Amino acid sequence: MELIVLFFLTQVDLNVTFYEKQVPFDVEAKIYEIDSVFAQKLEFFKNYPALQKALLFLQPDSSYIIEIYSKKDGIIIREKVNVQADQIIQIQKEIVSLREKEIPTVILDRTGYGEFLGGSFVFAYCIQAPLSVMAVNPDNSRVGVAVYMLSSSAGFVIPLLLTKNCNVSKAHANMFMYGGYNGLYIAGALASIADMNVLEGTGALFTLAGSVVGEYTGFQSVNRFNLSMGRGNTIMIIGDFVGASSAGLISLFDNWSDPTFNHRHYLASSIFGIGAGIFLGSEVTRKVNLADGDYLIFGNCGIVGAASLPVLLSYFDDGHGRVSGKMYISAGITGLGLGSILGYKIVENKDFSESEANIIAVGGVAGSLASAGLIFLAGNENPKVYWTGAIAGDIIGTLATASFIKAGKSDKHSKFNFYPENLIGAGLCYKNNIPFKNFLVTYRF
Repeated sequence: MELIVLFFLTQVDLNVTFYEKQVPFDVEAKIYEIDSVFAQKLEFFKNYPALQKALLFLQPDSSYIIEIYSKKDGIIIREKVNVQADQIIQIQKEIVSLREKEIPTVILDRTGYGEFLGGSFVFAYCIQAPLSVMAVNPDNSRVGVAVYMLSSSAGFVIPLLLTKNCNVSKAHANMFMYGGYNGLYIAGALASIADMNVLEGTGALFTLAGSVVGEYTGFQSVNRFNLSMGRGNTIMIIGDFVGASSAGLISLFDNWSDPTFNHRHYLASSIFGIGAGIFLGSEVTRKVNLADGDYLIFGNCGIVGAASLPVLLSYFDDGHGRVSGKMYISAGITGLGLGSILGYKIVENKDFSESEANIIAVGGVAGSLASAGLIFLAGNENPKVYWTGAIAGDIIGTLATASFIKAGKSDKHSKFNFYPENLIGAGLCYKNNIPFKNFLVTYRF
């Protein structure tokens, strides 16, 4: 019995060692076959001009054979060439040297390139070029027109040259524009605080420089903090919201008659608020995966909230000082905060694509116009009713559009439900002074 087992083991060992084994040419074990193009780069294959492919095999006795396939008179000829270990080592060194000389292939993200260059040109044409003319303050119109044209052209040519070999994603394009607008405002506000005229001379030049610095900072922030389009835009919107709220809060302490309390306080407060808002936004969105369209939903919720509470408050205003201006400002700030919180909750649980968010935003505008048009057709001239109808139409249009296109992919349980059929019942109940107990809209976190 032992002899039979020993016989089989011997046969297995012989079968393993009898056959040659194909091995790679390189140390990294990635090149098992050398084609005709690559062979011309290696010294060993210089004498084989008709080579089609080459394979390397390890023999049972640990020697090497290169199997070369050459084409002659239309016929493929196979030739086996014995090689030494030092020759294989030399081939491996040549392969390493060739790889080190290769230029690595870099795939750039250029999805926002058109939007980036177009936005830069329009911004330069509409804002930066006029500021350039104001800063130069030429003596004649010919020089002024030339400066305007050259500045407009620079808004396209310079970004085109500077971004030739770098990523320009949609996030880059959006943050570039947000940075430009915010830099423009901050520089203009600082110039105004310093009693400089932002529309001429040094003030215009300072404001122009602020917009350029803002563009550069916004663009580089995408690379520095690895911002996505959704997160970057949401951060900037939060910054703008907090900046506007800061200026509104300052007005609550203004008695409107103190000459020492002037525009400088509002401008300084808004600048501080923008900075604080950007920091807050970066912290709040750090662990939230925001899709490309989430910032539009978030921003719309904040704006609608800021408009809703002051309109509701106006129904308690008798026109004789019962509701003061500061109360309207407080209502606007509160509505902005509540709307922003609601918007944040929505985008935290859903992912809206850019196209979905644009469609929803347009749906809200369409609903607002439709509602205001119906009120106008009914002959009602009360401004409160117009504003109420416009806001309600925007909310209904937004929810109806989102429901219709089934926007916002999510595997969580937070969602809106809109019941348009209950609008008829609500109208009838209102006309007959009957309490309406059904829901038009429900939101589940």
